[in-house]
Amino acid sequence: MSAAGQIEVVAVGVCGSDVQRLRAGFDVRSLGHEVVGRGPDGQLLAVRPLNPCRSCPACARGWTEQCPNDASIGRFDTRDGGFSGRVRVTSGQLYPIPERLPVTVATLADPLACVLHALHDIAIEGVNVLIIGDGPLAALAAIHARHRAAAQVTIVVKDGGRTERMSGFADSVATADAMAEAQYDVVLESVGGISSEPILTAVTAVAPLGQVVALGVYAPNVAAGIPVRTLLEKESSLRGSKAYRVNDDRDDFAAALDLLAIDPRAYAPVITSTPSWSPHGPQPPVLERRTHTLKIVYVNEPATARRLT
Repeated sequence: MSAAGQIEVVAVGVCGSDVQRLRAGFDVRSLGHEVVGRGPDGQLLAVRPLNPCRSCPACARGWTEQCPNDASIGRFDTRDGGFSGRVRVTSGQLYPIPERLPVTVATLADPLACVLHALHDIAIEGVNVLIIGDGPLAALAAIHARHRAAAQVTIVVKDGGRTERMSGFADSVATADAMAEAQYDVVLESVGGISSEPILTAVTAVAPLGQVVALGVYAPNVAAGIPVRTLLEKESSLRGSKAYRVNDDRDDFAAALDLLAIDPRAYAPVITSTPSWSPHGPQPPVLERRTHTLKIVYVNEPATARRLT
């Protein structure tokens, strides 16, 4: 991939990892990897934050998500994340945005690509799908599962106060204490965090011969007492999912962008707040997820001329 220099940021979404890095002391200008920018010629471009080296053993096998040398945007405290106003990219990280796709919705390509990777090669049509979580990943996964003709899509949230904001994305929303056990063919755990409770909920919920996919990011020291016998007797499987794949045969980011362009109205409700922001003014005041906010996408008003919504 050849160098493309820097492009101006038009819109940038807030990810949970941004909040974690902010709490860890990162400069806010280092944050922001869900980016849409404008090239020197004025073209609107979705920016793939992942930048694998393409030469390590993992990349040589096509496993780019496992690249130990990946130089992702927003990963390091170098003040060159999306909230700096400009991002340094290679040409291979840039994807033209289809004309009908709003720039705010295009920022969802990165998290949706994570969902596509997590559910790759898993049969969804005609099966019962459970998604654990109440954030943007859970909403995107529910939309995707319904598009793939799942028989029933259920979202499980931690408590009743979180059901309303997720109700439009699934066939049903339940709290963890009211969830049916061993009833779901595919369980996607999208919470992660500092407790093993979400992954244990997933193992309990999965049906015989079903599959559990762990997509949520856990703190490094989190360990879970998995009921191994339960998995053995149900003959269910448990696997992890890290980021997404971009090789010569498969580009999850491009696939996600295509899906967003096909039906942007289906994905637009994931974005519940689009405050204006300028890299030359005060830093974004809101990086925390608020009670009634699902996905925040900051819009660089001076840089944005069209297709906001």
